[in-house]
Amino acid sequence: PEVESELHDYVTTIAMMYRENPFHSFEHASHVTMSVTKLLSRIVGPSDINVNANDNENGTGASTFASTLHDHTYGITSDPLTQFACIFSALIHDVDHVGVPNTQLIKENASIAVLYKGKSVAEQNSVDIAWSLLMDERFENLQRTIYESDAEFKRFRELVVNSVM
Repeated sequence: PEVESELHDYVTTIAMMYRENPFHSFEHASHVTMSVTKLLSRIVGPSDINVNANDNENGTGASTFASTLHDHTYGITSDPLTQFACIFSALIHDVDHVGVPNTQLIKENASIAVLYKGKSVAEQNSVDIAWSLLMDERFENLQRTIYESDAEFKRFRELVVNSVM
């Protein structure tokens, strides 16, 4: 219950950090998050294939297909941390987006363009804001549920950054 409450508070706070603009709004982030969740649910994992029933006489077929499928989906279906990172990234990907392209921010010499040296300006800003919020002590139970070790912490962070960028 504590983790569920913290997750609810996190999402609510993130929603309030989205600006009111025609596209890069919380409504857009909600649609992206729901779409990513739906897409992930449609990925067929190796465990979803009945290897014994579908193998040919050489012992290949379904088992080879399952292995290939796992490689082509980057193991997403067998890795809850990766799945959560994808959904989390969809939720946060446009936090605090001002509604104009990065090129415009750079041209105007906006403070965040200077801060991020003109590279993926809005995206880096979104990740930094959302990450700082997640690292807040009021989300300690949520943090411990997402990652249990330094290695998982680093991997989760890398997955989120790569997904948003």
